[in-house]
Amino acid sequence: MKRSVTLVFLYLFVTFMIFSQQSFTVLQMNVWQEGTNVKDGLDKIADVITTLQPDVVTFSEIRNYDGEDWTGKLLTKLESKGVKYYGKFVGGDVSLISKFPVEKTKIIFDDTKFDSGSIAAYLLDVKGERMWVCAGHLDYKYYAVYMPRGYTGGIPDWKMIDDGHGNPQPVTNVETILSYNKLSKKDEAVKALVNFAKLEEGTPVLIGMDMNDASHLDWTEKTKEMFDHNGLVIPWNNTLELEKNGFVDAYRKVNPDEVNYPGITWPASPTDFKKTVSWTPKADERDRIDYIFYKGKRLNAVDAMLVGPKVSFVKCQKVNMNSYKDKWVYDDKPWPSDHFGVLVKFDIQN
Repeated sequence: MKRSVTLVFLYLFVTFMIFSQQSFTVLQMNVWQEGTNVKDGLDKIADVITTLQPDVVTFSEIRNYDGEDWTGKLLTKLESKGVKYYGKFVGGDVSLISKFPVEKTKIIFDDTKFDSGSIAAYLLDVKGERMWVCAGHLDYKYYAVYMPRGYTGGIPDWKMIDDGHGNPQPVTNVETILSYNKLSKKDEAVKALVNFAKLEEGTPVLIGMDMNDASHLDWTEKTKEMFDHNGLVIPWNNTLELEKNGFVDAYRKVNPDEVNYPGITWPASPTDFKKTVSWTPKADERDRIDYIFYKGKRLNAVDAMLVGPKVSFVKCQKVNMNSYKDKWVYDDKPWPSDHFGVLVKFDIQN
């Protein structure tokens, strides 16, 4: 009798846990100036979404060229394909669409007047859990991840630092690299996000963004001779700031091995684009600069993968990414961006 009661209790407990747990997916995409750099870019972006069916999509590089509402055009395109999403452009150079209606929006950071990035927040009811989902695109200038590779990061230019023999001269002083990085507006955007999350304490906050910055979880002792890190271990300040304030890097939560799962998101190879997208002709610039971060006790990243064809660039030459163990989806179809996408599955424990 006692055993039967115990088994019934266990059955009821497991059933309760299964039904109290909900899942949803988030896709982060830098759409490379709204897909304008590739033929039929909007259609290709819509095809990614209709194929993967993510619950939420965050977009970077939304400029609304010629005064047209790009987000509205995409929603119309998706509806013509039989897929219903909600969303709208609220400011900056980012946007979001969702299978869940948008309750409220807020601009957290906007310095697009000086081409220095933005963050917009959308309040969603995700399967019974109200949460803020943000879209971000941070300052691309003072791109310090190029300095260890022997290139300047946009200020004063994007040129190679010549060693006097026509080769890149890496900057190896970590303090110099981080000081240069802090001249950008990335840290201001991160602080604005952190402050927003503190004000919304108790409500989960999630962000998908092209951060234009490397992670301290990737530039480690284990990777110091990979991807032209040139022996450096760098505590990149912006990802550290997010971590210190309770934000979790979803990709690294699921894939903590930075050697076998580097999670490279830049540069990708757009389909039928004849030129290289590489900015460092004599260096390996591959890096993880697109992220999904989250903060919330009931949220947990349970799966994470890269989106797009497994082809990157090293010294302007195409290379495949088959030697690593990252999980890929949508790797055999036309791709519209110079960044790979990031797709994360979350569980909500209600």
